[in-house]
Amino acid sequence: MTELRQRMLEDLRLRGLAPRTQEAYVRAVRQLAAHCHKPPDQISEEELRQYFLHLSDVKQVSRSTCTIALTGIKFFYQHTLRRAGRSSIWCGRRKRRNCPWCSAWARCSAS
Repeated sequence: MTELRQRMLEDLRLRGLAPRTQEAYVRAVRQLAAHCHKPPDQISEEELRQYFLHLSDVKQVSRSTCTIALTGIKFFYQHTLRRAGRSSIWCGRRKRRNCPWCSAWARCSAS
């Protein structure tokens, strides 16, 4: 186990996060590093942006999966590496919700 991964696991435990959350966050950082072919502490902001575009466009992951990846990576940069400014990346598309009184927005006059 690398020193960075060990430190991240310790930080996750110190914050009291659940074991499954810890696994998901570590997996997110591991997948980022594998995608970029370099250690996560050497990944640039542009490479992060390209990674989230890859998740959204190529892998077509759900919004919730993308949010878990974003949260895990953000935790790594903010708490383990103590770096700020990595939170400008957002991923996933918001789904338009239907009106609660009918089946679609187009036919709804209540809203």
